Amino acid sequence: PKAMIAPEKASTPIKSFEYNMTGHARQCVERYCELADVDECTLKTVLTPCIDDHQIPPEDFETKGRLHEEAARCVLKCLFLARIGRPDLLWTVNMLAREVTKWTVACDKRLHRLISYIHHHSDWVITCYVGDSADECFLVLYADASFAGDLKDSKATTGGYLCLVGP
Repeated sequence: PKAMIAPEKASTPIKSFEYNMTGHARQCVERYCELADVDECTLKTVLTPCIDDHQIPPEDFETKGRLHEEAARCVLKCLFLARIGRPDLLWTVNMLAREVTKWTVACDKRLHRLISYIHHHSDWVITCYVGDSADECFLVLYADASFAGDLKDSKATTGGYLCLVGP
């Protein structure tokens, strides 16, 4: 852990730690480029790791994807990244992980989008700070859900993120 000083409490040391997975993010991109036989210049800047399924033609959900044999090797590397230090990737990676045994062209497109996002945001890290006493802290829960958002089977997805927050 690094020691920092809180600006408003100049004498109070703040302990912090950082989940820095930038090297692993880089390896995810490299593995994808190797397995998909694509150049990094094809990875355009995107704002989210997900692609809207309405942008994918219906036939792409039925046709076997080009990466059907290699998909698991890339997706599971991304899953480790998402689980340890990049919660912004969790939904997309988990959705792709469920598809590795029935990989389609739509999955190829989703994976390319995810890797493009990782490539252009590979420097993102989680930094945690602890500087308040326990009696000053409180829990915050962020929740989200979709309503029948899956085009293939109308499944709904729920999720949450729990944080310990101090003043």
